[in-house]
Amino acid sequence: MMIVAIEGVDGAGKHTLTSRLVEALTAAGRTAATFSFPRYKAGPLGTAVRAMLDGDERLAGLAGSARATAVLFALDRANALPELAARAAGHDVLLVDRYLASNAAYGAARLPADERPEFLAWIAELELTALRLPRPDLQVLLDVPVETARASARQRAVGDATRALDTFERDEGLQERCAAVYRGLAAGGWVAPWIVADRATGAEAVLDALLSGSTRALQSSQSF
Repeated sequence: MMIVAIEGVDGAGKHTLTSRLVEALTAAGRTAATFSFPRYKAGPLGTAVRAMLDGDERLAGLAGSARATAVLFALDRANALPELAARAAGHDVLLVDRYLASNAAYGAARLPADERPEFLAWIAELELTALRLPRPDLQVLLDVPVETARASARQRAVGDATRALDTFERDEGLQERCAAVYRGLAAGGWVAPWIVADRATGAEAVLDALLSGSTRALQSSQSF
């Protein structure tokens, strides 16, 4: 079983890419399951994440700390391990919409540049070692212009009242910095191999990597 993480800034099109990959993998004779983080409806951690991102004043202290926020996101993933295992059971590929790198990119983007390397190392230690989350086999950066992603996020919010822009999505500077951090993570191969893709060719590029064996993903034997 292979874990493929789909990453990118808000509005990049991760959900659409995930759906296309499920279709493509199925057509190629592979089975695929999906999962998405954060789990906004799963209390207590997921609902706390949702409230924090919606600007709940009771969580202002938590929201103001990049490290405290990162711990909350990480614990939500750790609590989801049984659910992840159940979802992945019997499938060749588990596609995860946001995983470890989301925590790394958004947290680092909230910190001064000179603090980012240590933060990124800490996130890897926290999630992979302390919390024992499975390492992804492949990470996909859906790299689109930030303004394009921002327009998509705004359009989504207009069409769905439950998807109003949260505090991270409304922070245009954060989104710009996050995109830059993501590119650095991909270029440096942070914690696992990366593919950088765009909206037009993303599904084809990822499918080719998985089926051709060009990454270590095809040799993976992940277990939870």
